[in-house]
Amino acid sequence: MRVNTSKLLAVVITSLVVSGCVNPVKKQSDSLIGSWKIIDIKGQLVDAPKAGLSFFADGKVSGNDGCNNIAASYSPYGDHLNLSELATTKMICAGEKADAANAFVNNIQFVEHFLIDGNQLYLTDKQDKAVISLIK
Repeated sequence: MRVNTSKLLAVVITSLVVSGCVNPVKKQSDSLIGSWKIIDIKGQLVDAPKAGLSFFADGKVSGNDGCNNIAASYSPYGDHLNLSELATTKMICAGEKADAANAFVNNIQFVEHFLIDGNQLYLTDKQDKAVISLIK
């Protein structure tokens, strides 16, 4: 059996190009998985030790907004992050906990994209401005 070398070469090159395009996206999405501590919301430092999000491989996200437990589902595509409506507890909090919770609830709705830079995660709006900043 004779193999056409040019066809084989074309298949190999195409495979390399396609895998080179897909892997960074998959790697970026996989990098979301894990626990992240919220450090600021719209440039305001968050001083609530429990405030954070945990992303799971099954497309679920849970955490704490500084006061209330939260849960949702997510689906990343490229740098886009689609979040479902949040389920949240309704605890009564005061002070910095209440401020963090209100800031989170008021701003999570604007998240459209995500960017991971080392151990930092930025949830950004459609203009790619940081809405919520987190650290691993």
